[in-house]
Amino acid sequence: MIRSMTGFGSAAAEISGFNCRLEIKTLNNRFKEFVIRSPHLASQWEEPIKKLVTSRIHRGRIEIWIQMEAFEDNSFGLSLNNETAKKAYGFLVSLKEQFDLKDEIGIAHLLSLGVITNEKNSSGTLNNKDNESLVEGLEALATQALDQLIAMRETEGGILANDLLGRLDALSIWLEELKQLSIFAPTAATKRYQARLEELAESLIDPARLAQEAAILAEKMDITEELTRFGSHIISFRNLLCQSQEPVGRRLEFLLQEMGREANTMGTKSQSKPITDLVLNFKSELEKVREQVLNIE
Repeated sequence: MIRSMTGFGSAAAEISGFNCRLEIKTLNNRFKEFVIRSPHLASQWEEPIKKLVTSRIHRGRIEIWIQMEAFEDNSFGLSLNNETAKKAYGFLVSLKEQFDLKDEIGIAHLLSLGVITNEKNSSGTLNNKDNESLVEGLEALATQALDQLIAMRETEGGILANDLLGRLDALSIWLEELKQLSIFAPTAATKRYQARLEELAESLIDPARLAQEAAILAEKMDITEELTRFGSHIISFRNLLCQSQEPVGRRLEFLLQEMGREANTMGTKSQSKPITDLVLNFKSELEKVREQVLNIE
């Protein structure tokens, strides 16, 4: 399945007292590049999320945003420790009686003795239970967002593949035309060569020498090997688009380099305007193919 390198996915849920949202966006990149942005509280879970995402995305720039907003009624994770409060109140009553204190016992006195507990510790992290719930919840959100993103990448990849297959069909047609033109090109060039020599020579040209020169010229103009290799690259390119289940972008880029090399060689050898014109068509179409391949994972 061909995938593009651009896509977007998001998911949101309520997890352990937080409204959480996770978004993933991918862009074109020759290699794999990873960027994650999250609140300080979520930084401790970045690595497992990164590992999950990169196991399913093999190429491109990956950007992840994690947003966490605590519920208003639980923004501090506070709760009353009833046992501690009872003991603290009894202790304060005992002190008041013992020292004959006139002040009334108030809420401030109880708070000073730690009757309120905070589910978050001093480092800003959560207790183990909430921590595990948040890790699992954020990984579930990452999975949902990844499913959306990959579906988008596959849809766009299918469009790219169809476009590329159409361009390969055009290249195949031109390749057959080139094969036919290349059969007659040496003969036509030899005739032009002979005519030019006859114009310059005051005497008749030695047929043996002419035949020798014609053979050398034909060898220099022969593009049979280049045509064969180009055709083989088209087949390999098509197979990767239609059959591969793995990321193929880098391999397609390599094939394009080889196809471009063969086209350049054919253009260099050509002494025929029809062949030169077709080679120029090859180069123009290969450039369009290259632009599309840069989007493929």
